[in-house]
Parts: sequence; C-alpha cells; structure tokens
Amino acid sequence: MRRLREVTKANAMVLVMFGFVLCVVGLSLHFARPDKKWLGSSVVGAGIFLWLAMIALHWESLLSYLLTRRGRLGTNALLSCVFFVGALVVLVYISDRHNASWDWTKTKRHTLSPQTLKIVRSINKEVNVVAFYDLNTQEFVQVRDLLKRYEAANPKIKVRVVDPIREPALARQYEVTGTGVTVFEADGRKERVSFGGEKEFTGALLKVTKDKKPTIYFLQGHGEHPYDGFGDEGYGMLKSGLERLNYQVKALKLLTEKTVPKDCDVLVIAGAQQDLLPQEKQAIKAYLDKGGRLLLMLEPDPAPGFSDWLNEWGLETKVGAVVEPANNILGDAAAIFAFGFRPHDITQPFQKAGQATQAVLFVTARPLKRKSNVPSGVTLTELIETSPSSWREEKLQGAVQKEPNEESGPFILAAAVEKATDSKRKMRAVVLADSDFCTNRFIRNLSNGPFAANCLHWLAEEDVLLDIPPKDEPPQRLFLSREQAIFTFVWSVIVLPLTILTSGLIVWWTRRS
Repeated sequence: MRRLREVTKANAMVLVMFGFVLCVVGLSLHFARPDKKWLGSSVVGAGIFLWLAMIALHWESLLSYLLTRRGRLGTNALLSCVFFVGALVVLVYISDRHNASWDWTKTKRHTLSPQTLKIVRSINKEVNVVAFYDLNTQEFVQVRDLLKRYEAANPKIKVRVVDPIREPALARQYEVTGTGVTVFEADGRKERVSFGGEKEFTGALLKVTKDKKPTIYFLQGHGEHPYDGFGDEGYGMLKSGLERLNYQVKALKLLTEKTVPKDCDVLVIAGAQQDLLPQEKQAIKAYLDKGGRLLLMLEPDPAPGFSDWLNEWGLETKVGAVVEPANNILGDAAAIFAFGFRPHDITQPFQKAGQATQAVLFVTARPLKRKSNVPSGVTLTELIETSPSSWREEKLQGAVQKEPNEESGPFILAAAVEKATDSKRKMRAVVLADSDFCTNRFIRNLSNGPFAANCLHWLAEEDVLLDIPPKDEPPQRLFLSREQAIFTFVWSVIVLPLTILTSGLIVWWTRRS
C-alpha cells in the first residue's frame, strides 16, 4: 500500500488527467456506439473510479495542497474539467430522454411519410417489433434507424433489433431461422416481413392492428382493365399496393353472381368498353341504394358513359375527349397534367395553403360537366377541373385545333358524390373521366397512384389512409468498409480529442516549469 501511494503521488497529475480522458472517451463511445452503451458506461466508470481512488489514497496531501496558492489554481482547473464532464453527462441524459432530430434532405428521406405518421399515431394498442439482423451489416443500421422513427412517433410501439445468432432463444420464440426478418406483433397477431422499406413496415403495422380488412371488388366481363394484370393496361400494381394497406381485392362477374356481395365495401368499374346488361345495372343500383360505394372510371366514346347514373348525381357526359392546350405532355393535347384540385378530403393531401403542390396525369379523358340543377339529396363536389382554355374535341385525329362550335372548358376530370338513401349510410361515388391513369403504365407518374388510392380510401371510409404515401426512392448512403469505419471512429473520437488534450498538457507543463 505504501509503495502504491508513492507511485500514484509521483504521477498524480498524469493519473487525474488520464481519468478525465477516460470520461471523455466513454461519453464519446456512448454517442458513437449506441448499440454498446455498456462499453461507454464502463469507460466512464473507470475514469471516475480512478479519481475516487486518488482521493482515497492521498486525501491528506490533497487537503494540504488545496490550501496553497497553486492548489487553489489547480482546484479551479479541476472544477472546470468536472463542469465540462458534468455538462456532457447532462447533455447525454437530455438526449436520451428528449430525442429530437431534423431532416435537412431535399426529399425528407429520413422522415416518415404523412400517411405513415397518421397511421402510426392512430394506433392505440401495444405493438412489439423485433428485427433480426446481423449487427455488423449496413442493413442493420437502415432498419434500426427506420424503426426508431416509428417508435418516436408512438410510444406504444416497442422496437428491438437483435442478432439471432447472439439471441437464439428469442429467434426460436418468433420462429426465425435466419437474418433479415422483422416481426410485428399485436393482440396475438404476427406479421413477418423482409426489409423493403417504409411501405412494407407500415403495411405490416396495419395488418396486426386493424380488426377488419375492407374488401374492394373490381367488375369484370365488359372489357375493363384486368384488375390483377401486370401488363401495361393492367391494375396489378394498384392491387398490390391496396393489399399492402390491408385491403382484400377481388373480381366480380355479375352475370354469374347476380348481386353485389354483402362484403363489398367498394365496387370499381374501371374503363368498361361494353355497356352493362340491364340486370347488372339493376344489381349495382340496388347495392348503391343501400349505401354502397362506387368508383366509376370512364373512357371516351365509344365506351359507355353511364349517363343514367350520372344524371341522378348532377353530372352530364359528352362525346369526344378533353383537350388541354395549357397543361399537356409533349404536345399531346389529350394527355393532361391536372393541377386544378378543389377542396375535399380526397384532394387535401395534394394541396398546401390552398395551392396545388402535385399533379395527376390523365390520358384521353371523357368530358364531364355539372348540370345546372343538381338533384335534391345529392352533394356533388368537383375534385379536379381543367383550365378554361380547354375544349371538347370530338375527333382526336391529326393536329387538333379549337373550332368555333366546340364546347369550351373547364371540364370536370374527377368528382365526388354523396347521396342520402333509405338506409342510415349515405351512398358515395367517385367519378373519374379517365381509367388509364392508374394502369401499370401510368400509375407511377406524378401523383396518379396516391390519388387513385385516396379515392378508394374515402369511399371505404378509411380516413387514416387519406394522405401522401411513402415514395419509392433508392437509399443514398455513404457506405464505409470496416477499416474505413474504424479509421473514422479512431481519428474523430480518440486521436483529435487526445491531440487537443496533449497540447493543453504541454502548454500547462511549460508554464509550470
């Protein structure tokens, strides 16, 4: 013990400063490796232990030293160090308890989409999320960061990211045999997904937290777009997106079914090329009269215009196609960039402060106009309109030019209808002047996909989904090799702080001498 006192007394200043260095390095490790907080805490603990040991071994000498002038100066220096370390500890505590982040990327890459935030904040039950990943991979970092955003948005979501090799018992509990799997669990329901991004995670959340799956039926048998086809004219991508959002999507052939199924939440007629038979129309009308929901997407002549239904809703249809000279694509006046959104729950996400921030691309739209007298009991809301400079072109052949006898715009491209019925539930319908805009060929253009989905969400009364969904964007990250990561960590966390500290010690020793 005596020998220990002599050695420590001879190197007292070095040991005290070394304890300070340990505290700084430990706090740095706490920030740099949040997955190994125990390591940072251990290093900080070692530094504090070194200080306490020095005090215990030399408290008499320390007391005598503090009474001298040099002791008072040293005390001031020590208190400054303690204050600095204490400030760091307070900052660490605050950052752990009140986590905040700012996303300065142009596309808000590190922020959950408005739709996801609305879904996550609406969850009122406990959700456990366990992600099984190799902790040494870049996928682990991506999944951890993304899931932490979900956890920050709703404290009822509890997230764990584990290595199945290090925790085999937990992997067996969730029946996971490898890495790259995330399990969402709520109320005894489980959903497993591989990492694909925000869309997959949000879809899994919906599946384990929602008690009911809305059912959408696509009418078939009249030349409609194939609801599950993945060719250019199919709706396969729309169907996949709806299923990811917890919808059931089915086909309906009224020639064999005779009536609209009772579990039909929304019926879709997507660009029928032949008119429906009278018994089919009667079956759909009976469904609507009971508070049914219909998404009716039209095509220009010779496709049927469903004028009998439109007249009941305060709309009239015209022959020909809408031509828009102001907002069209590559000189094709019938391919319209539609910016003219009107206030409604469907269109609200596409506007900011009353101004349109996004657009929908319509291809060969059928002209629609509001009737002068809308029937009583009907609420008709225009969702999207063309500009006043548009007109109705009866023959889209060659160069188009407005003739004096051709009707001028604006024309309705999308409208929402609500009608009182004998049942407690109102009938709802959305009428769109084009059906091509949400085919596989065009659904990724502009806001085509989100707008089509919002129409269906409103019809199904899935208000929590009425917002802008996450985008499909490839991640833009700087990937470092293991050697590069180690070099960056050592240089920024250890070398630079020690260099500054050593410089300070040299200056102090020079002045002391």
